[in-house]
Amino acid sequence: MPVINLADIQQITKTQQQLLLPSQKYHPNRSAFDSIVADNFSLVMKQLFLGLTIEPLLNAYPQIAQWVDQIQELAPEIFQSRKKLLVDNPVIAPVAINNDKYFIQVLTNIAFKQGIPRLYEWAIRYPYLSWQDRVKLWTTARQYSVIPNQIQIVILALHPVKPAQRLNVRWNKKEQMQTEKWLIKLLTKPQDEKSQSNIVIPELSSMVNLEAITEVKI
Repeated sequence: MPVINLADIQQITKTQQQLLLPSQKYHPNRSAFDSIVADNFSLVMKQLFLGLTIEPLLNAYPQIAQWVDQIQELAPEIFQSRKKLLVDNPVIAPVAINNDKYFIQVLTNIAFKQGIPRLYEWAIRYPYLSWQDRVKLWTTARQYSVIPNQIQIVILALHPVKPAQRLNVRWNKKEQMQTEKWLIKLLTKPQDEKSQSNIVIPELSSMVNLEAITEVKI
């Protein structure tokens, strides 16, 4: 029973660009910004919610300290003591492909309200729903057996210079089914089959130009 994560899917999409969801524009959720700073930022957020000290990293990276402040302003609810946030929580769900069963596994940040999961994603990224976000929403709905319309994702999009932005996106049954069909089509397509086009779709690239990000009023 193969287990497939986002990195595996990313690798497959490099040769399967034509399999994008119909009428859906995909935006990357990772940027070309300094990977060391980005990794340390992820570490700071994880340590913060584990109750560990983060001052040394904040002192070493003022940019990270600024981002933490921005997240606290945009999503104060996740810092309330009564709300438990699971950081980098593994979520896994099965998907049947032909006669085989695969498991899609993702890591996401989840808070629960009356048993209903709400995803929180923070990164140096665009304030749009990416294909990674869609897979995380699909997987979460499957694992926790909740109606897709009940769950949502809160995207906290950070930028080295521009103000951070918050985007609340509600999931739905149509998106759930569409994402599952996309996953099945992606995983059943022979990976050694040449793409009909040599054109690289920018939305699937993991490298983006942060200066091209336009400010969106939320």
